[in-house]
Amino acid sequence: MTVIDRLDPELAIVVQGTPVIDLSNLPAARAALHEVFRQFASSPPDPTVERTDHSAPGYGGNPEARLRMFRPKNADGALPALVWVQGGGYVLTSPDLDDPWCERIARDVGCAVFSVGWRRAPEHPYPAAIEDCYSVAKWVHDNAPRLAVNPLQLVIGGASSGGGAAAALALLIRDRGEFRVAHQLLIYPMIDDTNTTPSSLRVTDSQLWNRASNQIAWRAYVGEQAGTDSVSPYAAPSRAKDLAGLPPATILTAELDLFVDENITYAQRLLAAGVPMELHVYPAAHHGFDRHVPEAAVSRRLYADRDDALKRAFLHAAGS
Repeated sequence: MTVIDRLDPELAIVVQGTPVIDLSNLPAARAALHEVFRQFASSPPDPTVERTDHSAPGYGGNPEARLRMFRPKNADGALPALVWVQGGGYVLTSPDLDDPWCERIARDVGCAVFSVGWRRAPEHPYPAAIEDCYSVAKWVHDNAPRLAVNPLQLVIGGASSGGGAAAALALLIRDRGEFRVAHQLLIYPMIDDTNTTPSSLRVTDSQLWNRASNQIAWRAYVGEQAGTDSVSPYAAPSRAKDLAGLPPATILTAELDLFVDENITYAQRLLAAGVPMELHVYPAAHHGFDRHVPEAAVSRRLYADRDDALKRAFLHAAGS
């Protein structure tokens, strides 16, 4: 029985018709990803949410980092803020792919969302993406009054490699000590380059983010050192020896996701390090299920849990 055979029927019927994203041909894979998002995220811009493009000064000699801000129209006062990192295995994304999700978060949660336009591998390998994320998060924090956001209510988050980058960003912010964030929202994060867990061995279906794609993506991002002890925890957060002192975390993952084992292990390690955290594992769901089938019942559960986690994180930060 394949993983697809075990999927929730609402998910399986869509996945079976999804274009195959084969990373062995990266230009074709990028085009296929755009086709997937065109099919499932083709709604026009939300008229209740304004969007503006910005650039943040590159940290430590890095080039400027691109970002897009989403903010509910006619919002008064300083809003809580989410710095959002798009997914795409560090190799696939482009600045506009997550626009519908960022709009919905801004509208439904009542916050500003800053979507990072990070540089893609292999053209720009590690540490390009994580340094772009740091540059944007620091810029948002330092320019909070001008952006009309509350720096005490700053959350970082992302999905897939974006979730991995958000986890790495939490480590980098802690270790550089220049500012703080209130919470980390990690949606099926890509955090372990070793590909040695049972779930990483199990998922081989071509229609899903699978073992072969994951290995190609990690090599594109960190090079031939992927899987060795030379990989930095700022690239693969599972490598971090010490998780103490990190901001509270929410991890949302899926039972049939390639990353479910590494996500659960990371959640356990956060708890052991004294970091407040909440874990959700969605049954009979695959990697990216909420993007492939946004109207499925299990996807709506993830959206509700995501928005609730953000609201509670913002509320807690406001009172601390």
